[in-house]
Amino acid sequence: MFDIGFSELTLIFVIGLVVLGPERLPKAARTVGYWMGRARSTFNHLRGELEREALNQDMRERMEKQMREMGLDEDSIREARDNLLSEQDIARARRRPQALEHDTDAPGDAADTPPRHDAPESEKKADE
Repeated sequence: MFDIGFSELTLIFVIGLVVLGPERLPKAARTVGYWMGRARSTFNHLRGELEREALNQDMRERMEKQMREMGLDEDSIREARDNLLSEQDIARARRRPQALEHDTDAPGDAADTPPRHDAPESEKKADE
């Protein structure tokens, strides 16, 4: 993606250390890493969607070509294309709710997360 070498990373780190200071630099690095990960994820998702759309378009064109070769008229081809498009819309609508359920930004219920156990029960009893 980016052609950044060790010397460039070192220079960025030194400038960040001077500008932000040693207290704020780790938090800034985590924030930058988080946003870079989000951008990469969004880019990969967009690329996958574009590839799927290109594949669907190619399949549509091949189907229309084969239907013409079979001697079907334009109305039959148009009707078959409309049916295919409506089936694709139905498939997309079914896929969308699943993607929303797995969204990491959505706050979860407290019931969904297991309870945290910081210390074993034997240590908790010993502290009392």
